[in-house]
Amino acid sequence: MFDDIATAGRVKMNMSASYAAPSDERRETRPQGRALFSWPVGADSFWVAHTVAWLFIAAFGFASRLAAFDNVGLALGLTAVLDPVGFVLTALAHATFLKSPGFRPAAKAALVLVYSVLGGLLQMLLAGWVKSHLLAVSTPGVIEDPSIPVIYYTTVFLAWSLAYFWVRAEIATRTERAQRSEAQAAAMRAELQHLRLQLDPHFLFNALNTVAAEIPERPHAALEMTRRIAAYLRYSLDKHDRQLCPLADEIDAVRAYVRIQELRFEDRLQCTIEVDPAARSIAVPHLIVQGLVENAIKHGLRSPAETLRIGVSVRRPGDDTTVVEVTNPGLLSAQAGAGPTVGLLNTRRRLELHYPQRHELSLTQEGETVIARLVLRGAACSV
Repeated sequence: MFDDIATAGRVKMNMSASYAAPSDERRETRPQGRALFSWPVGADSFWVAHTVAWLFIAAFGFASRLAAFDNVGLALGLTAVLDPVGFVLTALAHATFLKSPGFRPAAKAALVLVYSVLGGLLQMLLAGWVKSHLLAVSTPGVIEDPSIPVIYYTTVFLAWSLAYFWVRAEIATRTERAQRSEAQAAAMRAELQHLRLQLDPHFLFNALNTVAAEIPERPHAALEMTRRIAAYLRYSLDKHDRQLCPLADEIDAVRAYVRIQELRFEDRLQCTIEVDPAARSIAVPHLIVQGLVENAIKHGLRSPAETLRIGVSVRRPGDDTTVVEVTNPGLLSAQAGAGPTVGLLNTRRRLELHYPQRHELSLTQEGETVIARLVLRGAACSV
């Protein structure tokens, strides 16, 4: 995919087209956390919950009155009058002081208690009026005790208020959690974008220095290197808006990068790449393998070996596991003492973001060979 560029002008056109893409196409359209739970600021969800709650209270009240009075007409009449009044009273409480941020919690608790008792007294008066005037019936015995409606509806109003406060607190907590998660995701997306922008200038700086060094003595090699660099940058820009890419594309990018280095070091550098066909379609973070290869070439050149043999192996030992190994000659102690490269540091941080707790990146020594082993489990997270 990197050999089909005839001139650098075509690359320039592709680069311009990539940068000219409207930003609106990449704009996040994910709803914010508050939109997920709209009761504290919207009326629709409150009225749905409020109506359902009072339908349940009315059904329970009707069953209780029917069991107490053994009179369907009386139970139905009391339910038809008292529960709609309770519906209106609690709706007024919501509208006047419960949802208002101007009342302190202690003041709201006191108002709820007073409101509940007054509401219970009102319901007691209405119950007596319904029985004596509207239905003209009497209920002998304990049911005539006027405290029964007061206790019942005071309890109902208090329970409704407690449920109201609990639901609002739960929604506020979930909304805050959703907003915090969205903020963290936005921060991670910004960090990933920064890491991506850091990789390309780092590679370009090294590559241009290499071309400049080759121009005086090997102009033809410098020309091919320039074309390879242009092709590599085209690939990078084509994938600029994609966090994840097929592993096959990443390996093609590695081949282009290695070819540039092979032109630079001629016969001293040899690279072998083996990819399990089962792993070619696996989605991985963009340019995740390059840092390992760049690190291997940099430190492998310090070894006394006449030929720098770099090996890249990609295996798929399980359905959810991908293993990438990059080998180079040298000693791990000398490599570690030199400090990690920009590419390697970049790789570690991006793995933490894309594979939290599901990746391993290790450097080991086997004989005179250093092995960088990357293990990825599951699918990469899009941030």
